[in-house]
Amino acid sequence: RRNNKAMASLAMKLLDHDLHGDETNSGAMDEQDIFDCISTMLGQEEHYLCHDYLSGQVAAALHNKKGDAIDESCRSKMCEWIFHVIDSTRLQRETASVAMAFLDRFLCTNSQRASKASSDRKEYQLAAMTCLYIAVKINEPFEMDATLMSRLSRGLHSAEEITSLEYDIMIALQWKVNGPTPFQFVNYILELLPESAKSVAPTLYEHSHFQTELAIGDYAFVPHLRESTIAIASILNSLGVVEQDTFPFNECIQFVRSISNTFDLDIDSPMVNAVRERLLESFAKSSGYELSQGFVIIPKQVVPLNDKINAFEESPACVSKEMAISLEEYM
Repeated sequence: RRNNKAMASLAMKLLDHDLHGDETNSGAMDEQDIFDCISTMLGQEEHYLCHDYLSGQVAAALHNKKGDAIDESCRSKMCEWIFHVIDSTRLQRETASVAMAFLDRFLCTNSQRASKASSDRKEYQLAAMTCLYIAVKINEPFEMDATLMSRLSRGLHSAEEITSLEYDIMIALQWKVNGPTPFQFVNYILELLPESAKSVAPTLYEHSHFQTELAIGDYAFVPHLRESTIAIASILNSLGVVEQDTFPFNECIQFVRSISNTFDLDIDSPMVNAVRERLLESFAKSSGYELSQGFVIIPKQVVPLNDKINAFEESPACVSKEMAISLEEYM
């Protein structure tokens, strides 16, 4: 199959980079550098916020009685397709987060192409593919060829269509393509763990990263929500499974409070608690495993994230690897 060959070609490019690239590290960052990075990211993220662009589409579709306008289901399916591409190659899973962020922000703009993508599902497919194409360029060690991306779509969209829309998306985003991600926030914050927690660090990274990935496919986390809030909620949930003999209670609380105080993050806010609750539900549904909350308990009364926080019956599932990927199955 052409899809299989395209996947193999992409995977071989990454393998070649691994074999011939520089395998040495630049060295661990010191604490002050990490503080500076987090502070800078917190200042940047307000410029990358999205509004609720789908609510207007639903209203317009009902008024015009058109069935081709996009909705939450369309977004979820394209997010799933992107993860299929990511998992079927050796791309970084964070690239999926970057691609979906581009797509959401693009649809929040006044661009004519964004408006068309909102009302035409085939155009929306093309926009999602193009955002992945851009994300690979920025987040991966090589540039993906537009012809290869076209082959991944099984010819539904040409290389020329992808490169043409790429320019329009970059203009609509005002070339702002380096916004912080929840994944990055998690990594920097967990770098500040005390030595006593190093033994549980791998578990904290794993659980926190998985929750940030679940958030990518859930539209409830898109409108007006900061990436740092998702990251903090994921870390707090992950800390709940830590045993006291591996990370003493007092030190855990001290770590959490120091992060909160240093970066002026209200970890007890109704917003953070609502995000934590939704992430815990998604985690349990996707993995079949509940994250017990031992250290940092969520209050019994949780204020919803927004009016849509409980509107979705299904949470995004963990996407398994597949070699054959067809866009026709996703829209």
